[in-house]
Amino acid sequence: MAHKLIYPNIKNNKLFEEESNDTYVEIAKGVERWIRRFEVEKTKGKSWQLSSGEGSSEGDGLAARLTDRTIYSGAAGIGYFYIQLYEVAGEKEYLQQAIEAGEYLLDTYTPELGKKPGIHTGLSGEGLFAELLYKKTGDKKYLDYALKAGDATYEYAIKEDGKAYWYNLIDYMGDGSTVAYWIHLAEVSGDKKYLGYAKETLDYLISLVIENEDGTVNWDFLEITNFFPNLPKGGLISNFAHGTAGIVYLLAKYYGATKDEYYLDYAKKGFAFLENVAVRDGDAAIVPYIYWKDTGEVFDVFYLSMCHGPVGDGIVAKELYEVTKDEKYLTFYKQLTNALIKAGVPNKRSSGYWNDCICCGSSGVLLHFIDGITTIGDEKYERLAKETARKLVGDAFKDDKGVRWYNAWTRVIPWNVDSHLGLYIGAAGSASALLSLYGKLENKEVTSLFEF
Repeated sequence: MAHKLIYPNIKNNKLFEEESNDTYVEIAKGVERWIRRFEVEKTKGKSWQLSSGEGSSEGDGLAARLTDRTIYSGAAGIGYFYIQLYEVAGEKEYLQQAIEAGEYLLDTYTPELGKKPGIHTGLSGEGLFAELLYKKTGDKKYLDYALKAGDATYEYAIKEDGKAYWYNLIDYMGDGSTVAYWIHLAEVSGDKKYLGYAKETLDYLISLVIENEDGTVNWDFLEITNFFPNLPKGGLISNFAHGTAGIVYLLAKYYGATKDEYYLDYAKKGFAFLENVAVRDGDAAIVPYIYWKDTGEVFDVFYLSMCHGPVGDGIVAKELYEVTKDEKYLTFYKQLTNALIKAGVPNKRSSGYWNDCICCGSSGVLLHFIDGITTIGDEKYERLAKETARKLVGDAFKDDKGVRWYNAWTRVIPWNVDSHLGLYIGAAGSASALLSLYGKLENKEVTSLFEF
């Protein structure tokens, strides 16, 4: 007796489903359910655990320095994500969650927080979130907090010979980003004193500049052998978060606010250094993660996202284009994109590109492609954004507890895998990037991350 074969309806098989724009919102809501599981109630407001704690953090000194306050890993960043979700979904409970984050920060504020002033891991990031919360609620206490944060960071700066700095690392991921926050406060408040603060720290940074024979300049903040003891000494980190690119970004932003050519000149010379050391392949260019000036050799591992890669350098190129209108900066932006494509993004997980977060992974790459939709206007950016989003959605772990990603944030300790929660480090950031894509495709306003 013959058996009748029954063919399933492939259209009903989720394996073959194409993501719609609504998929991005559903994933973000799933992330929110996951994050909610790790709330920590406070005397006022709430914070969140840094990670699910399901993985290992043994020996991870970098992760141990993260706190539950910052925009990078803590309440300010998760509150930022909740505001974006509120903008898309319109549900008041999401705004209330952001308010709870704000209440925790305000209730536990001490002026000594100004000793660690930067945007990502310090007080300025709290201020950015508070100012956004003011825009959404109209409650002036959040604006007051943003201004208080800007003043406290300056109060705790060391002032010498018209320069201001702190005792911590002064690169963009460290204290240097305070300059960008002060420039932002000057625009928000109309108070030019913040531009004065920014100038003092930029003058300190310029005092550390390295002048090169070819007329370019660079900065060197880190001894790379502290992190990679097997590498030769003298390796230079040049990219956005910890190197020359980040300082160029600050100088360009300051020029945009003041039109002071002195600072633009240093920005141009610093950018020329990045162009000179870039590794090129046809129409692609990428600034190496580590470069040895004496030999011209490069480290054969390339980080591809915001922290040490083309995403961060693209932010710098775009900023210089916006303040100068010189097309050469857009050309380099396109070459950085081409490097991502030639490296196999979004599908190939090369050395240095195997996380799903904004700082150092695919979520940051997604934000670059979203940015390129408007900045460049080439339709390929939308296609690349959708491809990256599809990979990001596919990488997510989904169950009745919510949606999250499991990554080794500290890439030199790849066995320390966990589900982190924060905006730049974890699930909130991946969801944030997907919401940004939804906003772009649906022509709906979604607050972008500060750098974008």
